[in-house]
Amino acid sequence: MKSRFPFTSFPSGWFFVAYSHKLSRGQVKPLHYFGKDLVLFRTEDGTACVMDAHCPHLGAHLGYGGKVKGETLQCPFHGWCFDSNGHCTDIPYANKRPPKAQMRNWLVREVNGWIMVYHHTQGHGEFSDWQIPELPEYNSQEWISFQPVRNWKLRTHIRELAENGMDVAHLPFLHSQIIADLKSDGQEANDSTHIHYLSAKYRLPPAVSFFGKEVDGALEITSHGLGCQISRVRVKSWIEMRILIVFLLTPIDEEYLDVHLVVSVKEIFNKPITRAIAAIYGKEAVRSLSQDIPILENKVYLNNPLLCDSEKTLVEYRRWANQFFLAIPEEIKIPAQH
Repeated sequence: MKSRFPFTSFPSGWFFVAYSHKLSRGQVKPLHYFGKDLVLFRTEDGTACVMDAHCPHLGAHLGYGGKVKGETLQCPFHGWCFDSNGHCTDIPYANKRPPKAQMRNWLVREVNGWIMVYHHTQGHGEFSDWQIPELPEYNSQEWISFQPVRNWKLRTHIRELAENGMDVAHLPFLHSQIIADLKSDGQEANDSTHIHYLSAKYRLPPAVSFFGKEVDGALEITSHGLGCQISRVRVKSWIEMRILIVFLLTPIDEEYLDVHLVVSVKEIFNKPITRAIAAIYGKEAVRSLSQDIPILENKVYLNNPLLCDSEKTLVEYRRWANQFFLAIPEEIKIPAQH
């Protein structure tokens, strides 16, 4: 089957594979991302590790029945043990280990309560020259703890969903229940980070309409690679509301994308009210993505779309995003206006 996309489904970058609080010491979980079977485990000293799943001995999947022994993962089939670097450290019935007894390990980092792995288009990636930063809201006493809201398995490409937030024209049209108007105030790109600044007029959900029905505000969309997109929402009413909405995107295979939604809110009045507001905006974010899904799952990617002069933000974002792909699509141009 011919792909809908003119580039690999697996770009370079850092990608979410699990929430930190859902992986306890000694726990083992099977994963499937980037078209590969993987195994995630936490050693007894608390280190999160990811390796290719299949034992080089006879191919057993270490995510099903594998056990953590100290700082190693033991294969359920014959008891071979592998450390966090993928080296075989013990074979119970052998005095000499085969020199090729090695599992491919992945670069892992825990940040903001997320377990992230690094993938490179030329392989799984043994080093990275950039990191997902710790967000200032994560450990701030002024913000409630990050709330996982929902996850989806979508039939789309990571690039399509990542650039969805750069498509300014579609936001007040398709998501008019929450956005009345939106204007781009410019973009900033710095290597692996892209920031889009916007002025907004928001339509507030009925449950928080005591703040007003249509209010001015601002929106700042920050992308750290293609796997982590953060929307910082400011609602300027008689009291300012600040909402953090995070989408974590990880390719599953050539066709499907794993999407996780996380929300936080800066404290307003007290924590119970703030959590209630977070739940409201989490629900609105779910509703907005649900409006996008049937379009994303059935559209094709156009290298040279027919754009208007007001859509140059999309062109600039695509140029920035090209760096995460080995094969770069032909550059798009905005046609002259008549």
